[in-house]
Amino acid sequence: MTNNLCSTSCSSYSELPEPGFYLCTIKAGETFLIEPDEVNHLLFLRSGRFVISSEERANYQVSASNVIFCSRSYTYTIVAEEECQLLIARFVTGNITTEGETYRTIAAEMAHVSYRFTAVDVNTVLGGLVDTVSFYLEQGVNVRAMHQAKLEEMFVIFRYFYPREVYLRLFYSLFNNNMSFRTLVVNNAPNAKNVEHLAKMCGHSLSHFKLLFSQHFDTTPYVWMQRNRAIEISELLRDTSIPLKSIIKKYGFTSHGHFSLFCRKFLGDTPRTLRRRSHLTTTPVTLDDVKRHMERQRRQTAAVKKASATGEAPRRRGRPRKNEVRK
Repeated sequence: MTNNLCSTSCSSYSELPEPGFYLCTIKAGETFLIEPDEVNHLLFLRSGRFVISSEERANYQVSASNVIFCSRSYTYTIVAEEECQLLIARFVTGNITTEGETYRTIAAEMAHVSYRFTAVDVNTVLGGLVDTVSFYLEQGVNVRAMHQAKLEEMFVIFRYFYPREVYLRLFYSLFNNNMSFRTLVVNNAPNAKNVEHLAKMCGHSLSHFKLLFSQHFDTTPYVWMQRNRAIEISELLRDTSIPLKSIIKKYGFTSHGHFSLFCRKFLGDTPRTLRRRSHLTTTPVTLDDVKRHMERQRRQTAAVKKASATGEAPRRRGRPRKNEVRK
């Protein structure tokens, strides 16, 4: 068998944004690589057969109607023994804990789980989701709201329609109590309401959590959460089918004014202006973009305070009013 690196048939896989679901075809004899990244992967093999190797296990065969979890920490080499049709789910984390659970609370259960890199059969309920998502993508339905909803549904299915031991074993590396503090934070942050809640989910007191956080992230947990929230909101603003009031409610803003102030600080303009401009670019907002907007806002605030302290009128942006005279 000649192992040619998969390129054309999986090109869309590397070009689309994440997280979400992606269809991929690997032709017989092709090699497909999954390298260490910021995201984890679930591979749903719809048809075909491949052999996968990594630091966890070498030359493991995966057959049709299997799903296998690939951790973002390892490199995986997939060689298709016959043409493979895959649905791939990418995610940083997911709603993998039930209400009232934290990663720390299930440590006792993990002690009884014998982990080995292995595939799990796709049951009837999960198979329905795989078929539905595949159909949507084949029909060109590729909106972020669909990806988010189906990722959440996927984890509900794993939690409630698979045996507990199978569920814990499949996501062992996400639950593992020995995971780093940074991984704990990233895994829990999407489900945290605020800094206090995030600290509790990670199993630390608030004061100790803040200390550890500054050591690992070189910023405060509040600023870090706000930056990530800004990136999430920027993506929602790009989807004009989502009403602004829905975004305000989802993220707990007290009013349109509160939401507008947040967007000005972290994204550089008002929500409506950002939404109008979103069709002009396909480039998503990055963390560097958010930091740049924050720095500009900081400088403007400092200038206003300085002008107030010295008695000077702050410089106005735009055209002067009628009663203003340029010097």
